[in-house]
Amino acid sequence: MDTRSWKHAAGAWLKSLCFALLIATGIQVFLVQPFVVPTSSMAKTIKPGDYILVSKLHYGPRTPQSVGLPFLDLYVPGVHLPSARLPGLAEPERGDVVVFHYPPEKKPIDQKTAYVKRLVGLPGDTVEVQNGRAVVNGKPLTAVPTVQQQWDVHLKDPRMRLLPNHLRPLGIQAARPTSDPDRRLVTATPEAADALEAYSFVRSVALSASTSPAKQPTFPANSDFTRDEYGPVPVPRKTRRFDSQIRPGRSTKKQFDSMRDTAQSGSRAGGVESTGSGTADTRSSRTTSS
Repeated sequence: MDTRSWKHAAGAWLKSLCFALLIATGIQVFLVQPFVVPTSSMAKTIKPGDYILVSKLHYGPRTPQSVGLPFLDLYVPGVHLPSARLPGLAEPERGDVVVFHYPPEKKPIDQKTAYVKRLVGLPGDTVEVQNGRAVVNGKPLTAVPTVQQQWDVHLKDPRMRLLPNHLRPLGIQAARPTSDPDRRLVTATPEAADALEAYSFVRSVALSASTSPAKQPTFPANSDFTRDEYGPVPVPRKTRRFDSQIRPGRSTKKQFDSMRDTAQSGSRAGGVESTGSGTADTRSSRTTSS
């Protein structure tokens, strides 16, 4: 191959590569973006290692704030572009499974760590947790069948043990001991908890609720909330300011502003492809929370 032919071939390859990168960037910014599920916080819906395709069309794509290569997480440092949300096909709904960016991180939104959760509160709602159960606008939410919660299991005889052959058929990994000899802690779905309570050696199974803020610090830091007794907290909307019950300090105000920006960056988790552990079912849920 002479020099002219080699240059022609190299130029053709370079044009093809640039075109492919342009198409890939457009797809990731405006249509769908792949993510790998990093944690087990929604293990009964999607599992660690699952690939999910996040739809940008449903809530509307956001123009990027950074310049970088798609799929590689490589960005030009110091570049922070103005960003805007384009119109979408639908509004977020309670129960949707969504991907959003972690608010406190001091980065452009498209570089922040991505979280996947189930949506509980909508703008203008008042959200709280009572004895480990989510309550929105004064009404308890019906638990999603796949949600996993922590349960207190009281045994009739403290000498009894919850063995793997008792737990694994119910999808429960292990029972953790407590300071009470007849009490164990398990993480399970409501259906599994009901099945566990049916064992002859189990006296009762109830949601485990923490009332100690010191053991479970929550947002905002100056509150007495716990993960199981939380709120009530208003969900921000354009015309709604902080509720006086929260009494935000400077750090809380910063986190709130960051959350406000992040609330505009969520995208619908539109599909899930498993990597060996089975395909997660997202047909009935369009956005997330644990």
